[in-house]
Amino acid sequence: MSKELMSKGPHVPTEKRALSRLQRAVELQDLELLPGTLGVQGVPRYLVTYMNSQTANDAMRSATVVSVTNQSEFANLVTVTFYKGFSDDTPGSAVGTATFSIPPQFTVDFASRRLPGVLTVTNAVPAPELVFDEGRAIVWSRRPEVGVSARVYYTAGDGDERLHVITDSKVVVYGGRNSGD
Repeated sequence: MSKELMSKGPHVPTEKRALSRLQRAVELQDLELLPGTLGVQGVPRYLVTYMNSQTANDAMRSATVVSVTNQSEFANLVTVTFYKGFSDDTPGSAVGTATFSIPPQFTVDFASRRLPGVLTVTNAVPAPELVFDEGRAIVWSRRPEVGVSARVYYTAGDGDERLHVITDSKVVVYGGRNSGD
């Protein structure tokens, strides 16, 4: 995994200090993609109110990307679970789960399915990828210090080579009220 993480690409920092921190995190095994079969560990922190992941035709496709920044001074085990609209929020009801141990001050993109690197780098994707799902996502973490944003990419073409639009999905504190904004 460390060779894959450290290979040149858009997900590897170019700034010396950040690259050094990434190398150290890999050596200490603080940065790693974990299989979705571990089960969800942590506490539900945020609800992404809309998730869409479709590949039924090449005219309009979609994928949801949830970006999570670890603001803790320690590595943070983060899981994003994806749910269809008419299901409960238990981890066993999820249609997809992706887990990543994120070192301090790093951001990881969790996606409902892979997208081309020219659109965005996806670091963690559920297996199998979601191809006909609409609903919501929940961000779980061991440590509470996480920042979260989410968006849906709408594309066209068998390989998502044409971008139509990117929309932001509302993110609210899990179990909290939506302020309506």
